[in-house]
Formats: sequence, C-alpha cells, structure tokens
Amino acid sequence: MYAIYEKQGKQLSIFDMEEEEDFLDLNEAEEIFRKLQKEDLGEFERIASLPHGIRTAKFSMHQKGTYVFCEASDPNRPDIKGYQQLFLLDNQGNIISRDIPRILGAIKADSITPTLTVPKEHNSTVMRVKCQFAEEVKHRQAEREFNQRLTQRQRYILRELRIFFKLITDEEVKGQINILEKAFRSSMTQVINRELNILRRNGFIGQELFNQLVQIYRQHNMRELLNNNSLPTLSVPIPIIICSEALE
Repeated sequence: MYAIYEKQGKQLSIFDMEEEEDFLDLNEAEEIFRKLQKEDLGEFERIASLPHGIRTAKFSMHQKGTYVFCEASDPNRPDIKGYQQLFLLDNQGNIISRDIPRILGAIKADSITPTLTVPKEHNSTVMRVKCQFAEEVKHRQAEREFNQRLTQRQRYILRELRIFFKLITDEEVKGQINILEKAFRSSMTQVINRELNILRRNGFIGQELFNQLVQIYRQHNMRELLNNNSLPTLSVPIPIIICSEALE
C-alpha cells in the first residue's frame, strides 16, 4: 500500500506476491483428504493407519525448521480425540507459530517434493517440544480441576501460582509449584484458610507469594493433609507425538 500511494511501482517487488500460497486453510486441507479418499482409497487408508511418532523430512524453499503435531488423550477414553496442538519451529528449535493455516502451508507437499534424510538433531528437538506440550497439558488439566468448588482465596492462590509458573525456568521450582497447586486445591483447615485470606488481602504475588505458601505448606504439614484427602481426580491425559517433519 505504501508503494502504491507513493507511486513507486518498482518497490512492489519487495513484497512477495505469492506469500498467501504459504498458508493453507483447514477447510482446504480437509478437502484434499476428502478428494484422496474418493480417488485413491488405498492411499487414504495407508495414511490413516500410520503409527504415532512417525517422522520425515522434506525440502522447503521458504520455511526452514521443524513441524511437530502433539496430542494428549484420556487413556480411559481412546475413542475421543484429546487436546491437539501443532507447532512450527525455526532452525534453533524455537516455537515461531501455532497458527494452523501457516503450519499446514509449511508442510504442504506434492508427489514431486524432494524428500530428505531426517537430521540427527531432529529427535531431541521434537522431545523438547513434547516436554513443553506436556506442561501445557498439565495446566489445562489444572484448569479443568479448577472448576471444582473452590473458595475465592483458593482461586486467587491457584491463579497466581500459574502466572508465576509461566515466568520461571527452574524445573525444581516448577515441580514445587505443582505440589503447592495440588495442596491448596484440596480442603484445608480454618487456620490455613485465614492465612490464605491474609495473603490475598495483602496482594502477595510471584516469588513472594510462592515463599509464603511454601512456609504455610511446611508449617501445617500439608503433605500429610494432602495424602489423607481422598478427593476424586480426573483422568490424566497422556501426551504423545502424532508426527513430525524436518523442513530443510
């Protein structure tokens, strides 16, 4: 638009006029499979029966990096599709997009697209994504359990713990936060409830809130309270890799 209004037509060449071809709408992708099912049922069934964890590599003129498709399903309900997420990574293994049309466009190929050898670092890159996805699944599960009947003080504590969790990188601290979330989601004594009310009224957040909760957890031996608490829990979804592809 800038080039047009400035009447400098030559500058239009700096824009990739075929950029939209790098995006594939989900409806278009589904239409490709419907057409394949109609015209080549054998190939369609071969694709549908591919095992989980399959990996491949292809030549990519534009996007270089890795594509990963993760899913987490309820082991007690294998007939129901679980939480699914597509990831597009750059050459350094950083997630650059979760946008479905962009990712589908990046992995789109035809029968003449050159295939390549899967690079040595592919598995480690995919496993890092799986670990991150597993954390997301854990927090989605926490969101579901969060819908149980909780007090306002519990909602405050759990919300702030999740915010703090996203800001830190220390795996040991993350593990401690997971324990605290489970502990402060269960039923508690009046003394503990009063202390949580104080934290909420005074607006404790982040590291300061974490330190206070650790102190309360230890002072009131909440580990024992947690072990004696027989609240029903939801089935835990199992994260898996559906497929992955290196884009070279």
